[in-house]
Amino acid sequence: MQLVSVVLCSYNGIAFIQSQLDSLEAQTYKNIEFICSDNNSNDGTDVVLKNWCAQNPSTRKFISYPEKGLNKNFFNAIQFATGTYVMFCDQDDIWMPEKIAMLVSFHEKHHKASMVYCLSQKFHSQIPTNIKRKKISHLEGTNIKKTMLISHTLGHNLLIKNEVLQKIPVPNNEHVAYDWWITVSAMCMGYIACLPHVLTYWRQHHHNTTTKINTGLYYKSRILYLQSFLTNDLISNENKNWITKAKNNFESLRSKRFSISLFLFLLKNAKFIFFYKRKKNVISKWISFTKWAFRMSHKSFRID
Repeated sequence: MQLVSVVLCSYNGIAFIQSQLDSLEAQTYKNIEFICSDNNSNDGTDVVLKNWCAQNPSTRKFISYPEKGLNKNFFNAIQFATGTYVMFCDQDDIWMPEKIAMLVSFHEKHHKASMVYCLSQKFHSQIPTNIKRKKISHLEGTNIKKTMLISHTLGHNLLIKNEVLQKIPVPNNEHVAYDWWITVSAMCMGYIACLPHVLTYWRQHHHNTTTKINTGLYYKSRILYLQSFLTNDLISNENKNWITKAKNNFESLRSKRFSISLFLFLLKNAKFIFFYKRKKNVISKWISFTKWAFRMSHKSFRID
């Protein structure tokens, strides 16, 4: 049984941290080490984590990390992971008991994969009794063009080989979240595979980091994301040329209300960019592609 390192990063999560810890303790997979890194919480979250780690110091490590930033916190904590596999844990979700066991088993069946991941079910206060599955295609393989404009994975669902993780460069800003950065990097070093099972209850509240990141004018945020990915040395020159073209087309919206060049670029690459959309036939698929490319080519298009 391979050792799995679970890296939990926290900041002012006192309202939900205990539920997350309870779900970690309930895991059926038992060869686990926990690295808990707190980002200077002032609501008592750090105290809860310190006490929890002190209960079993041989498998639980507490770190106090003073520098602000989710990416910085996670990438600092990763250095302490000694397991064959590494997983990432938020402070406010709930993991199903079989989550780690199922992901490890799935990776063993796809042993050449650089990373595997499962799915989430959103909830607010009560854990849902029925699992709702979206009718979409999930990100797999090595083609990073599929996920240059949109992140299709969530950190709390990832399981990655530690040897792969240690080769990933640390992002130099907070524009691209750590999970998106890691996913793209893993795809540059091998293929990723999706276990199409919901194994995480993803809590929704007004302090969600993901919600804060993915808001505002679409074109402005895409420019920042694409600029950030251009600094990743794992991405090939061929893909960087594609990223540059995408960035230049989005930048054309700085002086226009609608960009024809961006619209044509999105349509040309629609099979990659909109791969996740499932439609009954080719006609309805391309109607959907065209509709979304048209929306995304407007300066006023927002994600809120």
